[in-house]
Amino acid sequence: METTGMNDRPINYTREAFLHPWNLTFLIAALVTALGISFTDSPDWLFDAVLLFTTALELLYLGIMPRQERFRRAVRARRAAEHARPPSQKELFQLLSRSSQRRYVRLRNLEKQIRANYQKLSYASQGLLESHLQKIDELLRSYLNLLYQKERYEFYLAQTSEDELVEALQALQEDMADDAPRVRAIKERRRRILEQRLARIKKVRENLEIIEAQLDTIDDVIRYIHEQSLTLRNPEEITFQLDTLLSEVEETEAAVAEIEDVFASPSALLGELSAELEPPRMESEATEPSEKTPPEAVRRQRQRS
Repeated sequence: METTGMNDRPINYTREAFLHPWNLTFLIAALVTALGISFTDSPDWLFDAVLLFTTALELLYLGIMPRQERFRRAVRARRAAEHARPPSQKELFQLLSRSSQRRYVRLRNLEKQIRANYQKLSYASQGLLESHLQKIDELLRSYLNLLYQKERYEFYLAQTSEDELVEALQALQEDMADDAPRVRAIKERRRRILEQRLARIKKVRENLEIIEAQLDTIDDVIRYIHEQSLTLRNPEEITFQLDTLLSEVEETEAAVAEIEDVFASPSALLGELSAELEPPRMESEATEPSEKTPPEAVRRQRQRS
């Protein structure tokens, strides 16, 4: 077994080979064949031969296929695609806290009541009403996504202290004042990382305020539509409200997408840290020709020295 490198879950290639659809189809066909033979007047040795032949082929398959690099690449590619797939609405709901789940369920219940109230209205207005329901459903899908993003941002801010970063940055800048150039260059890399982290925190905090305001707006609009659904005195106003809100939600989700690199793979941060921790090149390393240096470049370098 080996890990995927993305989520560190071990891959059991033997299990993957056994559960492959073609292998399961073969086993089911062999079982059906064996059962068919058992219910006929065929000799007993034929039934045993089918089972023995199936077992031998299966063991041979499980002994060879999991070791094939092509098969392993296919399994890893499928795992990567599953990992990259965005979570479904059901999965997002299960990831929410209890309070956020209750908040979402309340709006879904209001949607059901709106649908029930719309069904009692005239048949002539059903086309417009169905358009309203589709837009409400789209709003609630965005509402669930925003709830999920809100909790992610809150968790990120709870784990990161902006004051500590500000103090560390100030202390670093004061400490750099009298450092030698080479030492200052190393600390400069750390200073850039601290500034990037501060910028991310500020962006996350700003987006969190936008998300909370957008969630409250969706709450109010759905409740307003629920109140209006009893009589539907002004359907054009509801259409305008929904269209405007959908446009605002799209803008909010676009703003949220801009900060998603904060929650990206740790490889981005590791790249920054590796740059920070990379030791400075010594002068002897900078002037010493490497094995890959072209001969002409080596000759010119020796002439300069």
